[in-house]
Amino acid sequence: MNPVRRIAVYGYGTYGKRTCESFRLYWGDAYEVTAIFDRQPAGRTDPCWKLPVLLPEELEPAFVRGTFDAVMICIYHWDMYREVAAWLKNLGIPVFLPGRKEDFGDPSCFEQDPYPDISVSRNHYRFHVYRNMCGAVADYGRRQFLFLFSEAGRVNIDSYRKYLDLDAFGVYLRSYPFRFKDPLPEKIFMEGEWCPIVKFLSNNYWHFTFETADCVYLMEKAGYRGKYICNLTPFAEEMLQLLGVERSRIVSTDELEMHKTYVFEKLYDINHEGLKALEFSAEAVPEMAAVIRAQLQRDDRYPKKLYVSRIGFRKLLNGEEVAVRNGFTVMIPEEHSLREQMEYFYNAEIVLCPHGANSTNFLYMREGTVFAEIFSDRWHKDINADICEGCGVNYLQMTGRKVAQDRRFGMYADYTVDEDDLQRLISRAEKIRAGQEG
Repeated sequence: MNPVRRIAVYGYGTYGKRTCESFRLYWGDAYEVTAIFDRQPAGRTDPCWKLPVLLPEELEPAFVRGTFDAVMICIYHWDMYREVAAWLKNLGIPVFLPGRKEDFGDPSCFEQDPYPDISVSRNHYRFHVYRNMCGAVADYGRRQFLFLFSEAGRVNIDSYRKYLDLDAFGVYLRSYPFRFKDPLPEKIFMEGEWCPIVKFLSNNYWHFTFETADCVYLMEKAGYRGKYICNLTPFAEEMLQLLGVERSRIVSTDELEMHKTYVFEKLYDINHEGLKALEFSAEAVPEMAAVIRAQLQRDDRYPKKLYVSRIGFRKLLNGEEVAVRNGFTVMIPEEHSLREQMEYFYNAEIVLCPHGANSTNFLYMREGTVFAEIFSDRWHKDINADICEGCGVNYLQMTGRKVAQDRRFGMYADYTVDEDDLQRLISRAEKIRAGQEG
């Protein structure tokens, strides 16, 4: 029998607490958590292992004493994760990853349904129907995910295909806390038809729309009438209902118990193709948007020129004042329901919007209108441009610069724009809408 390996956990937020619990429930015969570290220990003690939470500066001496063999980094934030991983590497301390590349299998590894009731055949999408697929839910606070695997312990790679980068294996796949092979927890059999639409980033409105809602649209169009499993955020519930999915067909991941293994009688799985890039169908997304747009109402009370204010991180600090001087009305999306946000965009002729999840609503603008998107120089993804073209919306963009004194990491930094450049962007948008520029 192999000796129990001693592991330290770095990071004691929701993610770290779940990891400690999972080590005890899933890996107790193979691993033992012997130390826990966090930048803000505040005298806490972990209830699973009865260990005090220590400061990071205590980590190296503990490793030298032989307290643990490797460290599992339980930090969601990618830049902070890399910072800690580099620090540990400099100290000569191994980083522990719970999974291996060989744990993952292509759909051909799993039991297929030979006679599926429906089929989805569309460019850029992969569709499979499985029998007796296992699933388990992970919850790390800012995200939930349903891991799919066989009783033999192979994990379905299609759930990760969009994000998997084999050269940086630990980035997205470091976190699964389950013992997939011969799972220890109780098995619960789920009769009927199920379709998981739980992605790593589906708690974000943009990612939900472009990576999940389009899959629901294609499933509904194909005649699927089973149940969906999703992260039931308010926007997800509204979006699914706009796509014709009744509440009785939606099961929230919150309704599935942690540390239980679910076995699905028939599981429909639809995913995008592509290993690394954010790929989607330039046909399916506009089709889906048209279904929703047909349910929106024209209303002259909505502004014709709309500036979308971003709160939280990566804010544009000086755009609002310029926009207001040019007759734009400021809208904060978080103050409105999803349908109200859509109708703001639907009724606008020009929308000026810092890039972020709120930019998703350009999908519901009318043909011939103008969507102008503003990026930080630390985060520039103009993937919306192609979809704008598919929707008949004119697309403009410009890039600002990170604020020098902003100490936040990379893509999360606030930024400013050159106000003269922003004025020129607004003037161009107005000319396009007036028909003075093609």
